[in-house]
Amino acid sequence: MGKTSTSWKKGEGGRPKGAEGKVTADAKALFIEIMEGQVPKVQEALNEVYKEDKAAFLKYLAALMPYFIPKKTDVTSNGKELNEKPIIIDWNGGSDKDNTV
Repeated sequence: MGKTSTSWKKGEGGRPKGAEGKVTADAKALFIEIMEGQVPKVQEALNEVYKEDKAAFLKYLAALMPYFIPKKTDVTSNGKELNEKPIIIDWNGGSDKDNTV
């Protein structure tokens, strides 16, 4: 086997976390190009389903929504109860002097 370098440490060098590689970016671009050409067909199919079964239409429409409307994510509390720690706003900048107007 080849000799490994001990100077490299995990997290150093390479792509930044979350960055796409060229193959992933190319695959996404190709998929988007293909799907853009299918929009009229998808719309036509949904129109047919609507005519025949409105409940099925709503089911299919709901299944497509997550791909176009992102779900809301709580980024303020990391899923914890907000009343776990009190939120204190110090209007005096840390001094004991009262700065009320």
